[in-house]
Amino acid sequence: MKLKLALAGTLLCLSVMPYAAAAQTIASKVEEQGHARYVQITALKATERNGFLAVEMELANNDRDAQQVFWRIKWLDDAGFQVWDDEPWKPVRLHGSARQNLRADAPTVKARDFRIQFNASDNWSSKPSAHGASPYTN
Repeated sequence: MKLKLALAGTLLCLSVMPYAAAAQTIASKVEEQGHARYVQITALKATERNGFLAVEMELANNDRDAQQVFWRIKWLDDAGFQVWDDEPWKPVRLHGSARQNLRADAPTVKARDFRIQFNASDNWSSKPSAHGASPYTN
């Protein structure tokens, strides 16, 4: 009986643990399409729900002015091959010093990994930056 309870507890823990991809750095999951000087992905989590991969991320605007960015997810299989067509770019406008959570669910159970394509080509300013050169500091 104790063995059955221990096994059930282990299975429960495994079912709610974040997806293994979340253990990697944010930078390893992001394909930056232009330098994001003020907006950055500050948190990233991937989980599996009913066999589908779900990705949640937090964006943070480190500038006082509003910033516009675009993002989409490239869904990949275990071998790193793309398993779905390119998604359309999704626009996000962040107010000054704001944070926003975004979520996306894989369109197929074949998706076991992902890359976030993050476009911030106009996300720069001629003002001197008080922030570090790299937006990813894990």
